Amino acid sequence: MIVVFTSRRADLERRVEALVPKLAPAGGLWVAWPKKAAGLATDLTDGVVREVGLAAGVVDNKVCAITDVWSGLRFVRRLRDR
Repeated sequence: MIVVFTSRRADLERRVEALVPKLAPAGGLWVAWPKKAAGLATDLTDGVVREVGLAAGVVDNKVCAITDVWSGLRFVRRLRDR
């Protein structure tokens, strides 16, 4: 399992591109970003995070509220790509 905390799309794109090839076939990549209500500067939303993951060839299959500040999405390889 890989866990990434970020608040910027450009950083997320760079990191996801580098980390997806390192995922084990049945591994997961958790991406965490600040919730809007947290008041932290961010250009990320769940839609943006999902879009970046899908563009990198992984799909989201879990969502969670990590804390009152951080949201998270888990990405995995598609079954056909394992």
